[in-house]
Amino acid sequence: MTLLLNERLDRFESPFRRLDALLADLQPAPSLAPIPMHVGEPQDAPPPLLAQAVAAHAGEWNRYPPSLGTPAFLAAVAGWIDRRYPAARGRLRTDRELSSVASTREALYLAASIAIGSQRRDPVALMPNPFYQTYRVGAIMAGAEPRYLAQGGWPHFQPDLDALAPDLLARTGILYLCSPSNPEGVVLPPARILQAVAMAREHGFLVVFDECYAELYDRDPPVGALEVLARADASAAWLDNVLVLHSLSKRSNAAGMRSGFVAGDARAVAALNRIRQNGTACTPAPVLAGAAALWADDTHVARMRERLRARFDLADRHLGGYAGYQRPACGFFLWLKVADGAALARRLWAERALKLLPGEYLTQPADDGSNAGRGFVRVALVHDLPVVDEGLARLASLL
Repeated sequence: MTLLLNERLDRFESPFRRLDALLADLQPAPSLAPIPMHVGEPQDAPPPLLAQAVAAHAGEWNRYPPSLGTPAFLAAVAGWIDRRYPAARGRLRTDRELSSVASTREALYLAASIAIGSQRRDPVALMPNPFYQTYRVGAIMAGAEPRYLAQGGWPHFQPDLDALAPDLLARTGILYLCSPSNPEGVVLPPARILQAVAMAREHGFLVVFDECYAELYDRDPPVGALEVLARADASAAWLDNVLVLHSLSKRSNAAGMRSGFVAGDARAVAALNRIRQNGTACTPAPVLAGAAALWADDTHVARMRERLRARFDLADRHLGGYAGYQRPACGFFLWLKVADGAALARRLWAERALKLLPGEYLTQPADDGSNAGRGFVRVALVHDLPVVDEGLARLASLL
């Protein structure tokens, strides 16, 4: 008999495989060196202190890592939270409301598993649109139907929570929110954060704030859920129904570490770790030592932001006169408004050897088949300045 696999796997989509298919019949412009600006992978080197900390703990590779993280890791994360979100200073119970995770992608995926159960009939998972693919995959594998939040569109891109009907909220097991958002770089205002949490508590679902871009800001540091909730609620229940995730991948140019943390509702953190202890690999102790060193240091992050601002300045120079451009407040993506994102991606590859991601590959279509991302492309500003300068010049030449 033929091997039977989980049919839910057939619903997975990869924006990058779709891009490969879109460009498969094309060759990049032969006179130009290809420039990939479609993937949000940091190209800057991580700070030397990472390798130094890992090497100093090389004798610990023989140890099984603790799922929550080492005391030094938890202390470093708590210290960063105290510096970054002063209203939350000293509020977290680090033994119950804080944990290491082996990448926030893993935790985002598993969050749906702990939040979706048989108690709800026809469960749904709410998420922004555009969205990070792991939200959708986690929801599907947990048995929930992904539902996509309407948003205000250009140039504000705020998700609309007011449009959610009570019967839909009653079926909701999890709500994913990304702030600053990928790819728009938009920050959720405090009122929207409080509204989401109030809905979660009223209807008994989990709201997950994905804040992996929180340290990539142009001018003003974006407000975070921990700060907002700490200011609004002095009680011990301030984190009920909430998980907040942060990562070192973008903050410290350390995507290869696969290291982050989750803070929030003690029940949810404990449930997450029950799965991790029984079915996933936890972050090794030497890597946790490197992560602790990174969370304890803010200097390398400030330098990263200086490089990011210089890339934004290049975008201003090349695209400032284009009506579909706006300088993002956060993140390292441009979400550029165009006539047809897929058509432009093909032209840029064939005529300029520049690879960008069509917006529709990050966005689910509406019931009528329309796709709000069709008129956008995502541009990743992750390379050094000469490469970004050349890439943006090639882009501007076809707009």
